[in-house]
Amino acid sequence: MKYKKIKIGKKLVPEHKIVVENFLGRVLTSEEKIHHINSIKTDNRIENLMLFNNQAEHKKFENQVRQFGWTEPLKKRVRKRWKDL
Repeated sequence: MKYKKIKIGKKLVPEHKIVVENFLGRVLTSEEKIHHINSIKTDNRIENLMLFNNQAEHKKFENQVRQFGWTEPLKKRVRKRWKDL
């Protein structure tokens, strides 16, 4: 499934990027990556999105979920995700 995109001027921008930028009140850096917690790429509610500083952190998180499942430390990290910014 593909990401939802919104036309801004002449550009198509992923909706999840706009949602996170509006929530944070700033533009994301080119390094930052957004994760869809429930893996549904069209579910762009802020409650379903998680921001990572870079692709390596994002992949590490995804690998931990795949390897160990939704452990309590991972659930805690998801709950705290917007508080740490």
